[in-house]
Amino acid sequence: MQFSADLQNALKESAYDLNLTNKKWLLGGSCGLLLQGVKLLTPPHDIDLYADAGSIKILHQALEKWSVDEQAVNQSGLYSSILSHYHYNGAQIELVGSFKVTAGTSHYEVKVETLLQQHAVASELEGVTIRLMPLSHELIFNLLRDRPDRYQAIAEIMRVQPEVHAPLLDELLSSNLLEDKYLKQLSTLLEYSSLQKYS
Repeated sequence: MQFSADLQNALKESAYDLNLTNKKWLLGGSCGLLLQGVKLLTPPHDIDLYADAGSIKILHQALEKWSVDEQAVNQSGLYSSILSHYHYNGAQIELVGSFKVTAGTSHYEVKVETLLQQHAVASELEGVTIRLMPLSHELIFNLLRDRPDRYQAIAEIMRVQPEVHAPLLDELLSSNLLEDKYLKQLSTLLEYSSLQKYS
């Protein structure tokens, strides 16, 4: 599976402009998963960019020529964020800041600069560096939003190299609050005995 030409071009151009800001950001969603070898049922149709609250104003300015709205606090279903949208030659781009997920009594917060950035894989797209949201984050996120098509495919990749993914997963579990049912799902999916200490 590959990106459409429009999506690939939008990803390259937006990443180039964002990198000029020297602010930390990560590519998540289906684009980030595809670049890490995760099997998807359908090709990516948009670009999901994540950053911390302190960076998103400058990142928004870098993409403002393609903006279709202003940055605004958004609360929808499980999610809370500072959200803005962009269109580039038919491709849709979302910039998500200060992203939080609440599912039942589980609370999960995305921390790009202090945690996720240090574990992000770098990918090259036509000479432009793009850092990818770690799979440990993507696994938890897709569990919380009940996307088995995603979390099963992500876990399949993570099981191949547990030593690569387990350290960040431990950090995410110790710094966030997940209900026992999610911890049990993680343990079953990954076959990591170390996860039992969080239940």
